[in-house]
Amino acid sequence: MPSARREPDAAAGPVEHFAYDLRRLREQAGSPDYRAMARRAGCAHSTLSTAASGRKLPTLEATLAFVRACGADTAEQARWARRWRQARAALDHPRPTDPATGPAPLPAAQAPPPEADGGSEVPVLATPPRRAWRLWRSSAAIAGAAAVAGLGVAALLGFGTHPAARAVGTRPAVLRSPTALPAGRQSTAASVATPEPERRHGPLVLVPGTVVDLDSRTPDWAVRTAPGSGDDDIEFTSSDHVLTGLGNADMAVLPSGDVGTFDQCALEQNYGVQLRASAIRPGVLLCDITTHDRIALLRVTNVQRDADGTPDQVTVDAVVWTRLHKN
Repeated sequence: MPSARREPDAAAGPVEHFAYDLRRLREQAGSPDYRAMARRAGCAHSTLSTAASGRKLPTLEATLAFVRACGADTAEQARWARRWRQARAALDHPRPTDPATGPAPLPAAQAPPPEADGGSEVPVLATPPRRAWRLWRSSAAIAGAAAVAGLGVAALLGFGTHPAARAVGTRPAVLRSPTALPAGRQSTAASVATPEPERRHGPLVLVPGTVVDLDSRTPDWAVRTAPGSGDDDIEFTSSDHVLTGLGNADMAVLPSGDVGTFDQCALEQNYGVQLRASAIRPGVLLCDITTHDRIALLRVTNVQRDADGTPDQVTVDAVVWTRLHKN
């Protein structure tokens, strides 16, 4: 006789605590069968049952599928996305426990950055006009080639034999324009590892014939029926079910292999494209330059299709970073 499935222990750590809360959410939804939940969420039932097992932290995509299957609206999905990031951070930076004093606080360098409020913006990188991406990227490439050539000359002349010189890594750092950073904010090795501050991050659901304002602070991202207004940034068209940028059509699809960072979106050259219906699938990464000159990343996490296989609902995990582009 098979043994009963063990209930996750909420006090055992971040993974089991997360699974415990997922199970409570499912109970509040009436304890639906996992296969019924999978049909509602558009994923495998094993993905959902594993998410609530407590053996490992589920992916963000699996978490959002689970809470959608329990009837969560977009605001509730956003709360669970924040919960998931907190659990992920707890796993990445475990805190030792002293029996006398309790858990040690995270070092300042590891503590997650506070959410930016709407009252101010971090000074921005001086990035190129929207119609000059290729010229700017070419200039960066020339600067990089010059830097590499300089290192080669130094090596030939023997200047790289000092131990301090040999400590320089073989992989060149990402080069930026000398005027890219404001005064007092020159890049350092420590700043490279610091996460880019996010203005907003959470799930976003689009259906055909709707537009979204990625600069919005409203819980539903100001999703509304097209044509919307001049502030909108992305449209999921009702005629051919494509995702397209609005305004200056500043949307790009990141190449396969990119992980979706601020720099990858900032350096991407192929803006002004659409994502056709047949190419909309989980895992696709979209970048967008918003009407307020912010950089946004949209990671497709779930696609629901009609009887003909045409996407009729697209869920993305959207990130809007704090730094702006100057035009």
